[in-house]
Amino acid sequence: MTKKPLIALAAVSLAASAAVGLAPAAPAATKSTLVVTELPAQVRLIPGEHITLSLSTNKTTGYTWTTKVTGKTSAVKVYEGAYAAPASTDGMVGVPGTTTWDIAAKAVGTATVNIIATSPSGTAEAPQKLTIIVMKKQ
Repeated sequence: MTKKPLIALAAVSLAASAAVGLAPAAPAATKSTLVVTELPAQVRLIPGEHITLSLSTNKTTGYTWTTKVTGKTSAVKVYEGAYAAPASTDGMVGVPGTTTWDIAAKAVGTATVNIIATSPSGTAEAPQKLTIIVMKKQ
């Protein structure tokens, strides 16, 4: 079986959809261009919006970041942080990269995202805080 009949069928289907006024599927939710790089901070969002939290990370020190949401925990969703190595180290050892988290506003309420640095010995430092106020869309 050749692929030409399938392509023709897809073209006919697309033309039929246009003829009856069907709209294409809505695009996926777009990510916000708001990037938070310093804490403490406070932001206001509406459900469905996203922000990016990006913090300097030096993996050579052995410290790790963890997140803990307090307040109305259902107001936000914090996705697992992703580490990115520095683009160029110019021969320098120990140059930090960044860890980036995507945070989505889910429901009306106020939540605090606590970012906790933990030493290699397991000692946690005082959390850095990002307060997110999720407001009702007006």
